[in-house]
Amino acid sequence: MINKEALIKHIKNNEERQIVMKTLNKVDSVLKSYRVCITDFYDPYQISLCIPVLNQIRDINYLVTGGYETAERRVIIIYPEYMEIEEEDYPIGAIKISGKFMKDSLNHRDFLGAVLGLGLKREKIGDILVGDGQANIIAYKELCDYILLNLEKVSKYKVNIESISFNDLMKVEKHFKIIYGTVSSLRLDSILSAGFGESRNTISKLIHNNRVKVNFKPVNQPSYVLHEGDLISFKGRGRIILDQIGDKTKKDRYKVIIKRIV
Repeated sequence: MINKEALIKHIKNNEERQIVMKTLNKVDSVLKSYRVCITDFYDPYQISLCIPVLNQIRDINYLVTGGYETAERRVIIIYPEYMEIEEEDYPIGAIKISGKFMKDSLNHRDFLGAVLGLGLKREKIGDILVGDGQANIIAYKELCDYILLNLEKVSKYKVNIESISFNDLMKVEKHFKIIYGTVSSLRLDSILSAGFGESRNTISKLIHNNRVKVNFKPVNQPSYVLHEGDLISFKGRGRIILDQIGDKTKKDRYKVIIKRIV
């Protein structure tokens, strides 16, 4: 048996402890039953919480995958040390959804909503790639089969669904709106105000209401100081990247370049 409490004693945040504890429960199953176990799909910050803990445990191996190299949402596959895992053994798969809809008439939210409308949980679904009149969805293999059999429409459009290999996943390029501006400070509320064109007062209230993540870590302090390259996710609004921090102006304001993901 592993000493779970000793392994997570350094983690003070309750939600973060729960994530790592769920992963350690999977480790327990591997050690007891000598079988392969898979976590939920985690974001990069959740992955970063689990990996240092897993590295302290003997008699297991693990791999992290989301189906393709730059996947954002990924699972941790945990298995006995003596085993070898090949890609065809991964317990996740991919499906392609296509139909008679215009290239830009459906977005990520439409496809996610349709899939969750089947009664599936978000943590069992990986990345959703949308573009070129189709969507590719990564999920647990058994859920890929379930979606294939049960999903008939996305929004008002009838759709066709087929299983695909990870090699056949579409290549999606992110598009950005470039915002040039000046800010009084590099505080979270200041950068979000510049990036989304809303007042700092409004932004601050939403930050306090747990609507914001920085590099996937929840942050509820408007005074949190950002750094160049930080990714800020704003629930209900979208995402921005603090791409560049320039010199100060004569009025002692920072010149910044912000990329807003569109």
